[in-house]
Amino acid sequence: MRYQVLLSYNGTNYAGWQIQPNVLSIQKILQDILTTMHRHPVMIVGSGRTDAGVHALGQSFHFDSDMELSVEVWERAMNSQLPKDIIVRKVNQVSDHFHARFSAVSKRYDYLVNLGAYDPLHYNLEYQVNRSLDIEAMRKALEIFIGTHDFASFCANSFDEIPNQIRTITHFEIQEEGNHLRFILEGNGFLRYMVRMLVGNLIDVGLHRKTIDQLVMIMDKRDKSATSSIALACGLYLVRVDYKETA
Repeated sequence: MRYQVLLSYNGTNYAGWQIQPNVLSIQKILQDILTTMHRHPVMIVGSGRTDAGVHALGQSFHFDSDMELSVEVWERAMNSQLPKDIIVRKVNQVSDHFHARFSAVSKRYDYLVNLGAYDPLHYNLEYQVNRSLDIEAMRKALEIFIGTHDFASFCANSFDEIPNQIRTITHFEIQEEGNHLRFILEGNGFLRYMVRMLVGNLIDVGLHRKTIDQLVMIMDKRDKSATSSIALACGLYLVRVDYKETA
């Protein structure tokens, strides 16, 4: 049977989602737990990678099992073995055709920025800009990213790794929450560092370091060296993964 798991985690203490040599990852912790439960190796497949220090409210993965447990028992069993900064929110039994990565049709990411005084209690949960920004200029600038574009200049993936770097952003907005900003992005897929680079360049606009015309020029260049602006990992959250099927 195949199961889909919805997961939340604080990414501060981890080297990201994906298993890597000699570092602690979210995927390794989960696979180790499931392997112990099954008494044989179990592989899990995530909806995508989150990088070191990035958080998730709604990460998704799937795994196959020959154990006959209810979804409630799966939830309790995994949560009883997980560290306090990772929690299983829900387990669903799904069809064999479901794939946590390839069945996804859209994702939502939020990025949190603190414009107020430096907050030592949340330094690893939001980007401490700690100064005012021209929010209206940023809102005008983000409109150039909505729709289908080649985001090669705003990601870290090489062309050898991913030749086609065209993606569609269906929704992009900035919400003001007191002294905080919440950037909300939804789209059919996001490349490595893409959200952080878009936010970083918009913050440059908010600081009057870049103009909208300069952002358009950067995007048109399709050049990995066109911009080095990137917001810190700590402010990024994978909020939701939407699927064409869940069962």
